[in-house]
Amino acid sequence: MKGSTQCLRANEAGSISQDAWLSILVKTQISQPPVDTRVILGRVATLQCKVSHAPSVSVNVQWSHGNTIIEAEGNLRISVRNDGTLEIQEVRAADVGQYTCVVTSSGGNETRIAQLEVIELPYAPSGVKATRTPMIPKSVRVSWTPTFDGNSPIEKFIIQKREVPIEGIVEDLGLKWVTILTNVSATATDAVLGGLRPSTGYQFRVSAVNNVGEGSSSLPSNTVILPQEAPSGPPQGLVGSPRSSTEIMIQWEAPLEAERNGIVLGYMVRYRLHGYKDSQWYYRNITKENQYNYLIGGLIIWKNYEIQVAGYNVKGVGVYSRSIQIKTKEGVPTAPPNEVEAEAVTSTSIKVSWKPPKPWMINGINQGYKLQAWRTLPDDSTKPEKTSTVVPSPYTNANESSVLENLEKYTEYYVTVLCYTHPGDGRRSQPIKIRTLEDVPDRVVNLKFEDISDRSVRVLWQRPEQTNGVLKGYTLSYMVKDSLHTKVVKNLTADVATYTVTELSATTDFTFEVYAWTAVGPGIPSVSTIRSGVEPVLPEPPTRLAVSNIQAFSVVLQFTPGFDGNASITKWMVQAQSSRSSTWETIYEVSSPDAITVTVQNLIPYSNYRLRIIANNIVGPSSPSEPSPDFQTLQAQPAHPPSNMTVRAMSSSLLRVRWIPLQQFEWYGAPQSYHIKYRPVGCVCNFSEAFVYDITANSHQLTELQEYTQYEVTMVAVNDIGESTLAPTAVERTRESVPSAGPESVSANATSSTTIVVRWKEVPKLHQNGIIEGYKIVYVGKNSKPEEKVIPNNNTFSATITQLRKYYQYTIQVLAYTRLGDGALSSPPLLLQTHEDVPGPPSAISFPDVSFTYARVIWDLPEEPNGEITAYSIVYHLADSTDVNTTQEFGPTVRTFKAVELKPESYYMFLVSARTRLGYGQSVQAPVYTTNNREFPAPPSRPSISHSQVTSTSITFSWNPGRDGFAPIRFYTVQYTEDKSGWQTIQEKIDFSGNSYSARNLKPFTSYKFRLQATNDIGASGWSESSEDVRTLPAAPIESPTDIKVIPITTKSVRVEWTPLFPSSWSGDAKTGGYRIKYRQIADIPTAFNLQQKELRDTLSRDIVLEDLQMDTNYEVLVVAFNAQGESPTSPPITVYVGEAVPTGNPKNTIAKALSSTEIKISWEPPEEEDKNGELLGYKIFYRSEEDPEGSDEVEVVGAATITYELSYLDMYTRYVISILCFNPAGDGPKSEPVFVRTSEDLPGPVADLKFSDITMNSLKVIWDEPPRPNGRIEGYLVTYETAQPDENFSKQVKQKVTTPYLLVTSLEEEVTYKFSVLAQTTGYGPEVKANVTTGPQEGSPARPKDLSLTKTVSSVTLHWRNSHQGRGPILGYYIEERKIDSDKWAVLMKTETGEVEEYTVSYQNLLPSTQYEFRLITYNEYGISYPAVAEEKIVTPSKRFLEYGYLQQRPFYHQTWFMVTLAAVSIVLIIIVIAALCVKSKTYKYKQEAANKTMEESLNTDETAFSTFEMRQSRRGTMSKRSTLGRRSVVGATAVVNAKSPPRPAPASVTYSDDDTVKGYDENPDDSSELTEKPTDLSSTASEQEESESENESHPSEPHSFVNHYANVNDTLRQSWRRQKPVRNYSSYTDSEAEGSAVMSLNGGQIIMNNMAGSRAPLPGFSSFV
Repeated sequence: MKGSTQCLRANEAGSISQDAWLSILVKTQISQPPVDTRVILGRVATLQCKVSHAPSVSVNVQWSHGNTIIEAEGNLRISVRNDGTLEIQEVRAADVGQYTCVVTSSGGNETRIAQLEVIELPYAPSGVKATRTPMIPKSVRVSWTPTFDGNSPIEKFIIQKREVPIEGIVEDLGLKWVTILTNVSATATDAVLGGLRPSTGYQFRVSAVNNVGEGSSSLPSNTVILPQEAPSGPPQGLVGSPRSSTEIMIQWEAPLEAERNGIVLGYMVRYRLHGYKDSQWYYRNITKENQYNYLIGGLIIWKNYEIQVAGYNVKGVGVYSRSIQIKTKEGVPTAPPNEVEAEAVTSTSIKVSWKPPKPWMINGINQGYKLQAWRTLPDDSTKPEKTSTVVPSPYTNANESSVLENLEKYTEYYVTVLCYTHPGDGRRSQPIKIRTLEDVPDRVVNLKFEDISDRSVRVLWQRPEQTNGVLKGYTLSYMVKDSLHTKVVKNLTADVATYTVTELSATTDFTFEVYAWTAVGPGIPSVSTIRSGVEPVLPEPPTRLAVSNIQAFSVVLQFTPGFDGNASITKWMVQAQSSRSSTWETIYEVSSPDAITVTVQNLIPYSNYRLRIIANNIVGPSSPSEPSPDFQTLQAQPAHPPSNMTVRAMSSSLLRVRWIPLQQFEWYGAPQSYHIKYRPVGCVCNFSEAFVYDITANSHQLTELQEYTQYEVTMVAVNDIGESTLAPTAVERTRESVPSAGPESVSANATSSTTIVVRWKEVPKLHQNGIIEGYKIVYVGKNSKPEEKVIPNNNTFSATITQLRKYYQYTIQVLAYTRLGDGALSSPPLLLQTHEDVPGPPSAISFPDVSFTYARVIWDLPEEPNGEITAYSIVYHLADSTDVNTTQEFGPTVRTFKAVELKPESYYMFLVSARTRLGYGQSVQAPVYTTNNREFPAPPSRPSISHSQVTSTSITFSWNPGRDGFAPIRFYTVQYTEDKSGWQTIQEKIDFSGNSYSARNLKPFTSYKFRLQATNDIGASGWSESSEDVRTLPAAPIESPTDIKVIPITTKSVRVEWTPLFPSSWSGDAKTGGYRIKYRQIADIPTAFNLQQKELRDTLSRDIVLEDLQMDTNYEVLVVAFNAQGESPTSPPITVYVGEAVPTGNPKNTIAKALSSTEIKISWEPPEEEDKNGELLGYKIFYRSEEDPEGSDEVEVVGAATITYELSYLDMYTRYVISILCFNPAGDGPKSEPVFVRTSEDLPGPVADLKFSDITMNSLKVIWDEPPRPNGRIEGYLVTYETAQPDENFSKQVKQKVTTPYLLVTSLEEEVTYKFSVLAQTTGYGPEVKANVTTGPQEGSPARPKDLSLTKTVSSVTLHWRNSHQGRGPILGYYIEERKIDSDKWAVLMKTETGEVEEYTVSYQNLLPSTQYEFRLITYNEYGISYPAVAEEKIVTPSKRFLEYGYLQQRPFYHQTWFMVTLAAVSIVLIIIVIAALCVKSKTYKYKQEAANKTMEESLNTDETAFSTFEMRQSRRGTMSKRSTLGRRSVVGATAVVNAKSPPRPAPASVTYSDDDTVKGYDENPDDSSELTEKPTDLSSTASEQEESESENESHPSEPHSFVNHYANVNDTLRQSWRRQKPVRNYSSYTDSEAEGSAVMSLNGGQIIMNNMAGSRAPLPGFSSFV
């Protein structure tokens, strides 16, 4: 405030005044004085000294340390801010002391004092010493001396240990230190550490902890070695199994490392009979420390033993393992049955009686008795003749008896009885000699007749094969056939085997009977009929076979008997040939001499057969009859159900059923499917059914079954008729699973504010799905995670849940668990609330409004109200005095209170509490500082991490609070960063009173940083500096291996496979990582999993083989990962049956050979016994055609006893790929190496796509495709054709064999229909394919040309016409045909291919001279030819001389003199130039000569090339245009049909020389003519056609006046006609559609082909002489 003031003073003498200015200033004072501060060594210390003053007043702030004024200017470490705050960087011990802030100004002065303390980590304790404590076993006393506390009181000590080698140098083992005590009293100087391992060396170290954090650790103590002790733990994993009736094999693993207490020197095994009171232990000492199995021998057969194992060291025998009970295997009975007696009952049976052996001599479970009959005295090298098995009586010492049946009649036997158990047969009783009773004898054999005359015959026979007693004699009787009154009987003695009968009638049929007899009576007679005076011969076969009354298993075969061979038929033999086999096999025999029908039995239903019959008389068999017609038997129900059905549990809801499928012929009909029938054992319900429609399948899986339930399974085969009989029932239990329902009758009752009692009953049996191991109570509160209480006992049905939240609602359910996991929760869930209690402290306390004299506090409901809140209470007082307490109470809805009349700049403590009906609960304390200058807090100090408090999942750190800004800290917030990722906030709020925190649930072996933020009533501070980067310790693997598979590979071993863990899953310790494979037998009381295990110390391992397992046992296998820190969670257990595995070997020596064109026989040998892996069920034969590599295999399945098989219904002459595998109940083995075999050749199938082309009036081309089923190598085809309707003038049948799939047929009659048939040939001719065709126009052909006329010139004749309708397609060309006046056959002269024209010129060169011709024209398109148009005029060709004369009148240019002279001159000049050039370069005459010759050759080639480019005329080639002349210019598109092929160009050696001077036609001048004859390709290959073709060729000589022929020097001695050479077959066709052709001529018979292509270097015949 400013103002002007006037002072006036007056007296009598006068007055005086003075003006002055008055200023009122605000007092200068320190508004935020420095406070006592503690700073960690090396960090920044700030002492504030903020001043409030008038703006016009200048203020001076001066700091002093002790008595020393601080000069901040120029000091890099100490500075004073503009607001007066003193800041000291990198504080150290010298900075400790009293600091004074002096403020001076015109508005006042003020001084404030504060204390600065520098604290640091405590120093490491010294003198750490470790000593043994004899009075306390397994313990060590560690002592130390504290040192400097870092200006902060020691809060506690931390002790760590490490194991060190007993001998040798102790290396720095780094992180091997383990913290064992973390809260040793600050006043303590020693501690006793227990729980250490005997026979182990230890070192210890100590570190101190103060408010700053944990100091460095001391040096390691001396090494202390604990003495050895006897092992304190038993060997692990003791298991055993009986190996024989007197031996048990046991296995174990060493005791746990921590329980060995020294070096294990060996093991002590002890055993005794189980169940006998005070039974004596017997001991076996194993002196090898690395031996973990032992075979206990000399045990009693079939007894239970109790076995234990203990390890021992120098201090003695350790703890024995728990007992295991194992029973030795059954043995064979050591005594035979007693009181054995035998009595013959009939001629084929003996009754045997006996008493059982003594029970203690049976050595197992009596499975029954075997009655055995021997032909000789029994021994081990022979087999009994007959064995019968008898089920034992359930009563002890009962009289047993049974009858041995089906014995030989009147035969002496030795009878024995034995008792047998599962392992085998016991001792046989003493043999009893006994003979079966006598019976009638069998037939006499080989009844024959000799010396047959009109009056007598000699009868011969042999004694029966089985006399069945003492033979007393024979009876011979004979009579006239069918005349019983003529019967004569002769009784003969037993030594007589022949008898001569006299007094017979001549040429009469007599029936003879001969039979033997014993004391019991006569045997079966042998009967035969003969004719006196006639010698018997072989019979003739029956004829006229027919079948009727066809049934599934039989058929009536009717026949007409053939000649009986002058003796009665003794036997009819029926042979069959089925669709499965082309071999005739005897299937039925019957003796019925006069039969004309036979009912043939033993047929296979639904099979194709044909039968034949053989007659037998006393001489022998006849030849087979002709086969009957083919027939098929009717269907019947399948022969039997699938055999060898086995059932195996694959999971808790899945059973696998395997069987041997029926073979094709066993189905007895059209197969449909297999029906598998199953239901739970004991269920009265209907069977469920599964259908398998693949008739070659041998396995099926039954799904969606009830867990842990026994099922009975059977199956049938089903065809169109019905079902087979049922297969034997198999019983199997599905595997254990988790319960599918919760316990019943669950109830709960709250007993206090923190406890609830829960009760329940068992899970229903149907839903237990295994053995219940215990229960879990699952409870969850509102907005919280579920928790559970485990009751590891299946006999406990109630439990108390404790430590619950008070007055809180919980949902409660109960579940049962098996060894496989947790089952379903009980339903419905129970909703229950705990009892009310006193509340917890109110939450969210803060002071939004504070001044020097008042403070307003607010709060919220307690986080744990524990009931209904009825009131709140507030108590407050000065923080440093509790003498005066002010208390206020409020209603339940009040949440704020303002305390007034407080002392300025003072700390107050407020205590707020809530009340329920049970009273007040815990209060919450909240300090407040009365001031007007509150501000945001300063950040806390950098978090300090105690390395001894770092674990794999947690890190503990501490900090010092920063300035609170005169508003006390309410809570701290923590953030962390993981592996340098972004910052993440921990939701938990840390109480203001705390200065340390443990961050939990961290990832192992992961880098972390932390930072903090303080929050007061004003708001949040900034974030502190981040802590150092600290990595959590390694831990056990966090994941279990996945994709576990257990595959049986032998009957005693399995392969376990899994997917290895990812590197990140090893929790930082992959170096010591590996896998443990734990397994155990599944039993009613399963052993622990760690009792049997294999270990692999390789993190990349993915499989292992478990060997020497117990056969016929279910095993449970799981896999865990481990490292030095521990084990991962276990994988789900996998159950596998040991005792069957897929075969590892394949069938050997597979041989396949063709039996016929549709059958292949395969034979093989079974795999080696050790490769079978159990009993084989059968074999699968895979076969397919090699021509179908992508096709699927056909499969045949046969039983295990089969080693040969015939594949039928195969394709003929087809190469097959065949392989075989064997299978057992576990599955299929590997396939054998494939073998290749081809079925035999057979008759081919029909040809395909028979059709006709190029149909003219009298010729056509028949074409076909190879048979789709050639069934062999096609040797050729037989083509047959004849007229469809008989015609006596020209009808004939022509047959022609060809090797190509086409045939050109000529010389047919016009407009006549022909029948063609084509047969393919391999081993014979196949079926024929027929087609009809009519010569002449076809449907779609063009119409007949119009107005055909002829125009004649001196050298040619031109045909003119008009085209008619073109038909369905455009006109392609024309046939020009000629006929000589003396012939009735039209011949094709030319065939054009240039499309539609209306005139054509024919040169006389193509016709015979001096011959009258008539012409006709035929149009053609792609559908056929038109009707011919015949020219009315006839022409006569001129003579050859006339033609020559007319030709010479118009000589071509190359006949002119000027051309000849010019050509010669040019040639000479060229030759001279070339020779001159060569002479210059040559040095010798020799080289000149050679060069000249070479030049001459080149010149010849050059000239010939030049001449060859000229357009040349060729003989026998016509031209074609709207107006063209044949013989003057060749035009593309015209073809001489007669000479349709160019002859091959011969080698020089092929030219032959002859004086033959024969010439035809115009060839009167031998020097300038050439003749070419060739066999046309478009003619059939009959001899007549060849002759016709040859004559036509002879009648068409080549043009004499061509450029080539003019200069060809051909003399008479070199002339030979092509006509005399054998026609060359398969010439390439010549047509004028080619760009240029070849001029073909005859050089004295030698064929020369001249290439007239432009630029060609082909020499011209005769031209070289000109050059």
